[in-house]
Amino acid sequence: MSKKNIDKNLNPSGVTSLEKGFFKGQTLGGARLRPMATSFLMGFTCGVPLVVIITLLQAWLKDGGLDLRTIGFLTLVSMPYSLKFLWSPYLDYIAPFGRRRQSWLLVSQLALIASLLALSMADPKNITQVTIFAVSVCFWSATQDIAVDAYRREDFFYNELAAGSAAYMWGYRLGMVAVAGGGLVIADWLGWRLAFTCVAGLILIGPLTLLFSPEPKVPAGSPKTLQASVVEPLKDFFSKSDPWLLLAFILFYKLGEQLIGSLNTTFFMAAGYSKTQIGVIVKAYGLAGTLAGISFAGYLVKKKGLIPCLWTFGWLQLLNNACLTALWLLPAENYYLATFITLDHMVVGAGSTVFVAFLASLTNVSYTATQYALLTSLMALPRSLLSSPSGVLVELLGWPGFYLLGAFLTLPGLAMLKILIRRGLSAPDEELPPELTQSDSPQSQEATEGPPSLALVKFPTSDAGGDEGSDETPDETPEATDTAYAPEPSLPEPGLPEPGADETQPPKPTSLQ
Repeated sequence: MSKKNIDKNLNPSGVTSLEKGFFKGQTLGGARLRPMATSFLMGFTCGVPLVVIITLLQAWLKDGGLDLRTIGFLTLVSMPYSLKFLWSPYLDYIAPFGRRRQSWLLVSQLALIASLLALSMADPKNITQVTIFAVSVCFWSATQDIAVDAYRREDFFYNELAAGSAAYMWGYRLGMVAVAGGGLVIADWLGWRLAFTCVAGLILIGPLTLLFSPEPKVPAGSPKTLQASVVEPLKDFFSKSDPWLLLAFILFYKLGEQLIGSLNTTFFMAAGYSKTQIGVIVKAYGLAGTLAGISFAGYLVKKKGLIPCLWTFGWLQLLNNACLTALWLLPAENYYLATFITLDHMVVGAGSTVFVAFLASLTNVSYTATQYALLTSLMALPRSLLSSPSGVLVELLGWPGFYLLGAFLTLPGLAMLKILIRRGLSAPDEELPPELTQSDSPQSQEATEGPPSLALVKFPTSDAGGDEGSDETPDETPEATDTAYAPEPSLPEPGLPEPGADETQPPKPTSLQ
């Protein structure tokens, strides 16, 4: 078969001329360059609006003369981020302009730009006006998050998910830094209206990214009605083995980190560090540590696998939470704070990257938007619930006891992970054969339904099937079944070379001893 036909088979959604030119055959971190570039730039546009709400909005309102109680109350405008699962089924069911993912990305980004421009023209003393426009920013930002998460999941192979998550988080963090630093500087020198206008201009990176990011093929089995887009994703997820244990693991895996993270800045100040020390060191060393951790996680997952890395970084989170208590006992010196901040952000960045990749692998590409929104909302729930009682816990336990509690609360998630591993939790290996690795799309012509979702995938140890011609080819990505077992092998793609004998065996589950 010619290279042209192979590319056609693996790119059912079509590839732009730019992708076939500049991006063709290029890889980065073990993943194809075009999806990595898309993930990075989409991550940047997702990080920008979040900082508008948590940083710029508060500073703008304070400059406008509002009291702290009112500013604190207005933090509730961010609720759409926690409730995005309520409208996520619409993004799986409705395609405004015939393209399910690109349409929602474009709609949410243009609406986000309009909301930011409207916010820039509001009067900070008019609470009703500010609330309406700020909620609009959060709603469309959360909608963009749903569309970006779904696109990223459908754009990568399984073995590229960690690298894709790392690229996304690099962009996300840099978008946050650009707004948190640059936005405040512009506001200080040129005024808030221009600052918000410049932030809105950064969102234009999103529509420009769509010029070289093709629409993923709509998977077979995608919901045809609104009711199906709500019911089928839940039915699919709960058809997995131990779904409730999986949900409990998602809830508890980062529980300790989320508890102590809500009061880190207050802890540093109580340990004797000034606001200037904290600001400079956290911004510089924290950013460097986060980016290093994200990169290391992407590399390690490629070498060791997703599930072993979840286990490794879970224990590192526990040790990190406990070690932060040393700052309470050591003198308030810059090098101590810089060291602990760097290590803390490395562990958090690496753990978050692996966990985000794990959540993506749990989803079925037929219902990506709905399932991913549900899982990420569940992941964020402890942060919302623990922020209010954390101060009371510090009063009862003291700072060292509070951080040791954070370390202890990591153990339930690790125990659940160990149980899941023993019951067969694994990540399928989806490496392509050498003759197919130059393609720029993760889907084959016939297997448009995408790869099965990961969750306790128990692979048979004998030859699959037994019928002649039923060998599974590496470029096939069969649809997930209603059970937790590996899908039945499908017929080889017509015209493709027959797979070798070693390719007929299904991959073995990853386990930890």
